[in-house]
Amino acid sequence: MIRIQDFGEIAYGGAVTVTEWWDNKRIEEGKITTKDVFKKASFYTYLGVGLAATLMSVFGWMRRFEPWTEKISTGFLYDLPRFAYNLSKSFATSSRGRTESAAVKEAQRILGQRQTQRQITQGQATQRSYQPEFNKTVAW
Repeated sequence: MIRIQDFGEIAYGGAVTVTEWWDNKRIEEGKITTKDVFKKASFYTYLGVGLAATLMSVFGWMRRFEPWTEKISTGFLYDLPRFAYNLSKSFATSSRGRTESAAVKEAQRILGQRQTQRQITQGQATQRSYQPEFNKTVAW
């Protein structure tokens, strides 16, 4: 049976998922990088709401919200290993797996187009004489 408190847990998980999707979209657009942890909305959504609910649950603050905070803190603790792993990946110094920003991709695309255009305009002349090939053919 689903209780009204379950919607708080679902809303918390949904908010973290939506903000993480939005952060990934901003990374692809080049507005932030993967290392900009403190500019990511999902960092504050997960840590702010989850840690506050966990502290409220542990220390018994605001007991009337206990059914809500207990569910949210459970979701917070279950997702803690993934959060720690993603945080360590963000602070890693390795360049492996790092996504390029949209500006870099766009610049590479424009350079590729210019090189293609340059090759087309600097190529060989399109006029060709087939006279030597006709002279070499032997009719039986």
